[in-house]
Amino acid sequence: MQEYTDDKCYDCIVVGGGASGLAAISAMADLGVTNTILLEKSNEIGGPLLTNTEPIVLSGKSFSGKELLAQFLRLIEIYEIKTAPHTALTSIQMNKNSGMKDAYFTISVQNSEKEPEEFYYCNYIILAISDDAITALRADSNSLSDPRVKIIPKETPVSGALELGGKTGREMGELLLRENKK
Repeated sequence: MQEYTDDKCYDCIVVGGGASGLAAISAMADLGVTNTILLEKSNEIGGPLLTNTEPIVLSGKSFSGKELLAQFLRLIEIYEIKTAPHTALTSIQMNKNSGMKDAYFTISVQNSEKEPEEFYYCNYIILAISDDAITALRADSNSLSDPRVKIIPKETPVSGALELGGKTGREMGELLLRENKK
């Protein structure tokens, strides 16, 4: 797994390394969109896939959570998707009027292994985090309702989270590919 570098400008940032976040970033990578990063507040990516004991049925095949997680981690390595564990999103700010030329959003994060707050820049955001985490965010009034921010609602069972995350990631990836053609 490739950890983030000091270059913190991305086409899309996916917040939440559980089932839906992994499915979203993998779907974008499958389309060739790889200027992305996956932020996860805990020290380990996987969320419910780490502990799920029920079989997960996708496309008629049954998987354990750990089997699916292993496949996602292989994809992350193959596509060289950047990841940032120990990184909790604290705020989202739109840059429309800030004079920034390239990035539409500035997000601030707190890394549990580093003291100072860090900043990332992106044009699109996928939030695959709990409603409580979204409520706790510092965000200007329009950020969360902006069409460039996609919120993946929490789904149970895990198969629903995977499907919704994959669908959101494909839609975002297609949007980014269309924009890059302009």
